[in-house]
Amino acid sequence: MLQKIKSYINFIWNSKNEHGVHSPFVYDLVTKCFYASNFPFENSKYPSTNKLILKTIHYLNLKNCVRFDANQEFNTTIDGLIVSGDSIHDFSIEKIIPLCKNETCILIENIHQTKAHEKFWKRLHQHETITCSIETFNLGLLFIRKEQKKEHFIINPNKTITSRIFERIRIKL
Repeated sequence: MLQKIKSYINFIWNSKNEHGVHSPFVYDLVTKCFYASNFPFENSKYPSTNKLILKTIHYLNLKNCVRFDANQEFNTTIDGLIVSGDSIHDFSIEKIIPLCKNETCILIENIHQTKAHEKFWKRLHQHETITCSIETFNLGLLFIRKEQKKEHFIINPNKTITSRIFERIRIKL
């Protein structure tokens, strides 16, 4: 429990909102997806109940998004993969990469649950094939985007006071 509190304080201290992002792809994801409030959750057909995962799948229009299962054989290209915190010990990025295409999104749940989860997350986002990684407190997003240089973002997926002020200023202008 103490470790999770320490991780959360560290996350809040290091996280940015949309104003600290200099990647057009990530900026759009944050502003049009993470901060979107008009997503129809009740009509969701995706393999998750996490609202940020559902918004991301919907926004990125992931057609072949599956939940990782160590016993399942994947024999087709995937554009989205959800890895729960319970299955990280069975997950191997090296086995998944051959099934991924450009723009594939891998969503890792509970990345700060334990020190082992944090170590796992760090190893994943530093992998050579992953070019864009986004860390929210409860969710990590990994992207394979050949057109983007390798970058790691720590983003607060909730609108901050600063975000709300800038939004009001933009509306008035």
